Amino acid sequence: MTTPSPVKVPVETPQPRPKGGPPLLDSLTGLRGLAAILVFFFHFTTFRMVFGENGHLEFASLSRPRFLTMSGNFAVGSFFILSGFVLALTTRQGTSMANFAAKRVGKLVPVYLFTSLLAIGAILLIGMPISVSNVVLHLTLLQSWVPFQDIYHGVNPVTWSLSTEGFFYLLFPVALFLVRRLPTRSLYWLLGCAVLLEFALPLYVMKYFAVTGTGGHETYMSTGSKGGDLAYWFTLPFPPYRFLEFLVGMIACILLMRGVLPTVRLRWAWSLCAVAYLIGTYVPGPLQRTAVGMVPLTILVVALAQADFAGRPSLLRRRPFIELGKLSYGMYAIQLLVFLPTGPFVVRWLSGALSLPTETLNGALYQIPIALTYFLLIILLAVPIYRYIEVPAYDYAKKLYRNRSGSDLFTDPSTPEGRSR
Repeated sequence: MTTPSPVKVPVETPQPRPKGGPPLLDSLTGLRGLAAILVFFFHFTTFRMVFGENGHLEFASLSRPRFLTMSGNFAVGSFFILSGFVLALTTRQGTSMANFAAKRVGKLVPVYLFTSLLAIGAILLIGMPISVSNVVLHLTLLQSWVPFQDIYHGVNPVTWSLSTEGFFYLLFPVALFLVRRLPTRSLYWLLGCAVLLEFALPLYVMKYFAVTGTGGHETYMSTGSKGGDLAYWFTLPFPPYRFLEFLVGMIACILLMRGVLPTVRLRWAWSLCAVAYLIGTYVPGPLQRTAVGMVPLTILVVALAQADFAGRPSLLRRRPFIELGKLSYGMYAIQLLVFLPTGPFVVRWLSGALSLPTETLNGALYQIPIALTYFLLIILLAVPIYRYIEVPAYDYAKKLYRNRSGSDLFTDPSTPEGRSR
C-alpha cells in the first residue's frame, strides 16, 4: 500500500486551542445547534399522543407538510457526518485504545441510560405495553439492528440514532487506521464509492425488498411511501448503511487537513444545501432520508471548518447556536419524553380554559406557540443534563487509561511521530 505524502498545511491554518490540541471549530458546534432546532420541530410534527376511546394514551397518526420531513433527515445526517469529521480531527496520536473506548462510553452512555430509564418509567406509569426483550435491546444499544418500529422506535424513539452511532465508534479505530494510509487519489475514489452506494443501496432495497407486512409488530409511522417496512428500516437506522455518512465525514476531514480541498465559500455551501433540501422534499422516501443530503451537508461541514480556520464570518459561530450545540445531545434525548406524555393533558387543559374543541387546538395557529413553549422547556431541562451528567461523565472518562501506551491504530503516517512508530 502506498504511503501518503506528508500532510500539506491548509492554506487557512487552524487556530489551535490555548494549550495545544485540535483546532476549536465553533461553527461545527453551531451546526449541531441548528440541527437540534430542526430535529425538534421534525419530532414535534411527527410523534403525537392522544387519548384513545378507552381513555388511555395512544400514538396518533399525523399528516405534516412534506418540507418538514427533510428537517429531520438533514439534522440526523449532519450529526452523523459531523461525528466522523470531528472524531477524525480530534483523535490524537498516543491515545490508547482503552482511553478512546472510555471517552466514547463517557460521552454516549450516561445521558443515554438516564433518558432510557426515564422512558421506561414513563411507559410503565402510563400503562403502555413494553417487552423485556425491547428493554434489553435498548439498554445494550442494539435496537437499531432489529427491523421493527416497535423495537427501534420503542422505549425512547429517538435513540435508534445512538444505537447506530455506537456501531460507528466500534469501527472508527480500524477505519481511521486504513483511511489515513490511503493516498489522496484513493481517498477521492473511496469518497466517490461511498456516495454511489448511498444512492444505489436504497434504490435496490426499495425495488427488490418492499416488505409491507408488520408480522404482528406495531408501527408508528406509515412506510408505504418509503418502500415498505424493510426499506424504511434500511434507510433509517440500519448501522452499516448509515456508516457511509460517518465515513464520508472522516474522509472530508483528512482531505481538508492534507490541504488538498479547494476553499468553499459559505454562501455556496448554504445554497447547495437549500437546493438539496428542496429536491429532497419531492424525491422518493429512501433517497430523501439520507442520499440527497449527504454531499451538500459534507460540503457545508468543510466550508464551516474552513471559515473557522480563516476567521471568516459564520452565522453558526454566534453564541445562541454554540450554546444550543453544547446542549444538543440532552435536548435530543429528552424531548420526546417531555412533549409526548404531557401533550394530551396540555391540549385538554387548553381546550377547557379557552372553551375550544381539541381539533381547533391541533391547528397551526395554536400548535406553533405550543411547540415554541416546549422547545424552551426542553432547553431548560437540557442544561442540568449537560452540566451534571454529560460534562462530568466525559471529563472523568478522559482521565481513564491515559498512561497506557498509544494504539498503533491512531498513528498518522504523514507526521514525524507516526513515521517513527
